[in-house]
Amino acid sequence: MTEEHEVALRGRDPGDKHRLERHKPGERTTMRHRMRILATGGLLALVATIGCSSAASEKKIEAARKAAAEQAILVNATDVTAAVRRRLEAGISFTGELKPIDEVRMTAHLDGDLQGVFVREGTHLRKGQSMAVYNPRDVRNLKSAAEAGLLAAKSALVSAQNAERRAKKLLEAGAAAPSDLEAAEAARTAAEAQVRASLAQSELADDNADRLAVPAPISGWVSQVFVHTGDRTARNDPLFTVVRTDTLELSATIPSETLGRVRPGTPITIRVDAFPGESFDGVVDRINPATEPGTRQIRIYTRVPNTDGRLVGGLFASGRVVDRSKDDAVTASVSVLRREGVDQVVYRLRGGVASRTVIQTGLLDEEQGIIELIGAVQTGDSLLSGVVPGLRDGARVRVIKGTGADGAAPAGTPAERSADKPAGSR
Repeated sequence: MTEEHEVALRGRDPGDKHRLERHKPGERTTMRHRMRILATGGLLALVATIGCSSAASEKKIEAARKAAAEQAILVNATDVTAAVRRRLEAGISFTGELKPIDEVRMTAHLDGDLQGVFVREGTHLRKGQSMAVYNPRDVRNLKSAAEAGLLAAKSALVSAQNAERRAKKLLEAGAAAPSDLEAAEAARTAAEAQVRASLAQSELADDNADRLAVPAPISGWVSQVFVHTGDRTARNDPLFTVVRTDTLELSATIPSETLGRVRPGTPITIRVDAFPGESFDGVVDRINPATEPGTRQIRIYTRVPNTDGRLVGGLFASGRVVDRSKDDAVTASVSVLRREGVDQVVYRLRGGVASRTVIQTGLLDEEQGIIELIGAVQTGDSLLSGVVPGLRDGARVRVIKGTGADGAAPAGTPAERSADKPAGSR
């Protein structure tokens, strides 16, 4: 036994020494080799077990991903809107107040008592229709007084003329001063003026005798009544206000930078709260040649036909100068538009699957929130609108209830029941 073996056996049990001595050096090397093989095999088995566990986790993750991908995104029916082909208009928006195209404020033309008043607020009138009548007694009295005044004025004129002639003769005879003649001439001039005034009063009295009735100045409607039967009026007292509403005028302001897009005759469209969902057409009638102080806005005056009389003066209206339009545009709510990077896209719902479609846009109706879609979108396509979490190309989508806007099919109809199934299923 070598010295190294003896050193290794120091401190060990004597029996161990005998056991080691029984193994030769070659046998000990073989044993160590076998132990290395066993250790390596165990390590490989451990690695294989860990690898199998990792592969199983990856499969579970992938299965979860597939399950999530196959799960349908739930949307309300209000989140589905249909593309519609329609006339689309765009232009400059404004607001203002509708006013009658004509308004006549009638005043009394004589002093007298009203024998009768035949109209009230809201009465429809034809031009020339009698609205009230004066008591003829007052008119006769006024005429008699005017005639008496004319006679007195004429008599005074004759007296003044005679006095002027006498003053001339006396001046020629040296019996009167020049100032006496001047005074006589002034008196004659005053008398002539009084005759003219009395004559005018007489003619007015004759005219009033033929105007006992108060006729309507225009065809229209009575908007205000200030007098009643039996009232006594003085000249220029207010009687009635009559308005013409078969055409209304809307006065409004627009930004000065849009002036080049507006001219007389440009069509407009207005809406009023009293008739929701309806619009009324008109045209620009006049444009103010100067901007509004302080705002630099341009005031325009538009005419709105109202032959059926549905609109009335004083209504607040919102309008738009229509300077661009398209009769056959594929449109949808602006809420269907989505910005993804540099692309502007919409998501079409086909067979329960969302399809990402890149589109271009055209005219925008800001008032109604409707925009023209240019591209692959066709009339009747169901489009997803609003915020839809998880929306992506190829995602399954399910409409859960109700009826979609713009005519989209409600959940439960054949069209939407097929949307609840995966593409290709029956």
